Amino acid sequence: MSTEGTPQVEDREKGQQAAARDERQARHERGFSRDRMPSARRNVRINPFRRVIVNMLKFVLPLIAMTIMALVVLWPQIEQVQDSGFRLGFSTSPEDLMENVAMSNPRFFGVDGNRQPFTVTASEAVETDATETRPDHVYLSGPQADITLNDGSWIAMTANEGFYTETDGMLDLVGTVNMYHDNGFEIHTEEAEIAMNSGSASGDVPVDGQGPFGTIASDSGFELEDKGAVIRFLGKSRLVIFDSALNSTEQ
Repeated sequence: MSTEGTPQVEDREKGQQAAARDERQARHERGFSRDRMPSARRNVRINPFRRVIVNMLKFVLPLIAMTIMALVVLWPQIEQVQDSGFRLGFSTSPEDLMENVAMSNPRFFGVDGNRQPFTVTASEAVETDATETRPDHVYLSGPQADITLNDGSWIAMTANEGFYTETDGMLDLVGTVNMYHDNGFEIHTEEAEIAMNSGSASGDVPVDGQGPFGTIASDSGFELEDKGAVIRFLGKSRLVIFDSALNSTEQ
């Protein structure tokens, strides 16, 4: 039996195997070459619109979080304002604003017939239209009138409410009316009409007064002239003189 052709067969098989390996290696390199992968990656692009959205969310989301935190902190105060009934509103027309013009802490200045200055102040004043008994006047809350005399003394008057007519200098006081004179005399009543220009005053309701000499009460009112130089008590009056005043008179 001859074996002369066996080495040739083996060489041929080895060659085929080597060729097969080369072919597989070539296919592998063609399918996964370094040139193809970067090319695929270069084809991927980020959408510009998506980039804008991402940038906006970076600012919007923290802002929303801060707003929620502020509401959590401030909500109790907001509820208190709502419970207190606080409301904002507007008048229906400009005429409504002009009908009742209010002033805070008003101050009126003037001089009487003798050029002596006087002032009228209040915590609040409201302009009021004319009525059957009064021309255009100003309603005063907590009025106070002060008159300075030539000798440097003064008269002061206070009340709960008042009506001041600036055109003729008339001041009507109602409520608890108190009149004080610099010499220590005072009068208390419920109504009084003061003519600021002439320095006179009057009232027709019960009145009581007190001074350095004693006390006096009247059931029909009083009349004051010449800024307190003359005071008349009307109707039934009762005078009580202090002992100190009697002793000084006897001396």
